[in-house]
Amino acid sequence: MAGSFIYVVYAAMAFLIIVLGSGLWTMLKGGQPNKSQKMMRWRLGAQIVLILLVIAFVVFFKAG
Repeated sequence: MAGSFIYVVYAAMAFLIIVLGSGLWTMLKGGQPNKSQKMMRWRLGAQIVLILLVIAFVVFFKAG
């Protein structure tokens, strides 16, 4: 169970990195400000989900 759950955490991390990179790229190239803001809001949501997943992993699968 812990093995498959860690893949969910990795997928959430990958999604966070992709959304962050996309938002930063849009902001740096001077693209649409609304799109950049939307991507940064998605980043915030992805971070919250990732933090909750990591906390759940630590609580349910702690060693010892």
